[in-house]
Amino acid sequence: MQGMEENRLFFGFSVDAPWPITYPKGRIIEESARHLTLAFLGNYPFEKLEKELPHFPKPDFPIGPVGVCDKLLFLPELKPRVVANHVHWLTDGETINTYHKKVLDWLENLGYPVDQRPFLSHITLARAPFAEKEWEEAFEKLPVLITGIHLYESIGNLRYPSIWNLPLLLPFEEFEHTADIAFHVHGQTFRELYLHGALAMSFKFPHFLTYLKDREMEDLNQVIQSLNEMISLCDQEIGCPFKAVSYHGKLATEILLRWEMVVDV
Repeated sequence: MQGMEENRLFFGFSVDAPWPITYPKGRIIEESARHLTLAFLGNYPFEKLEKELPHFPKPDFPIGPVGVCDKLLFLPELKPRVVANHVHWLTDGETINTYHKKVLDWLENLGYPVDQRPFLSHITLARAPFAEKEWEEAFEKLPVLITGIHLYESIGNLRYPSIWNLPLLLPFEEFEHTADIAFHVHGQTFRELYLHGALAMSFKFPHFLTYLKDREMEDLNQVIQSLNEMISLCDQEIGCPFKAVSYHGKLATEILLRWEMVVDV
């Protein structure tokens, strides 16, 4: 709009993962700037969009979804300029796709041109120049979670500051505990407590992901038993930094499940 400063804007999910300390050569995106793009707007005045943000569609999921960075993507396929982690969602991927469509429809109704192609779950790690073979050799699977929804501004030099955000409840948060490690684990179901508990430990030891088997859970005892089975198998095969998950952690059952997961190390 005339007289308004234009900004290069896009909506995206902020993410967290136990990122490697070093990567192969490439123009690396800083950890704090890594994201999953929901909708790219292009150059528009933030001042105009800001008035609509109180009506931004909220997601149906109250807890940040969790997943696994399961492979590398080099995009676009013919002449790659980007290396990215593809994300396989452990919580319902269809829910994320539905929310993506909801955001695009909201923007279209406001008159913004948007790309209606299906959502590709990927986190850009680096831009060209890079050597694909070096990246493939260095790749390891990582746990990942969504921490919030943001309006970002692209200001050049791989910098994407957030200028508005909608936080989500984290699936787990570490808290101090004498001699052990402990997490507040949130979930809507016992299955989610199991997934989120496993992901919490995988943030400490990413190889732990290998032993995750998605399954339904009937109660907290089954959650703890299944996590301890993961620990036992991991320890037998490659060695595990965890000894056991305690049966004594408190469980609160109000609107959501909230479990104090204590892990003996």
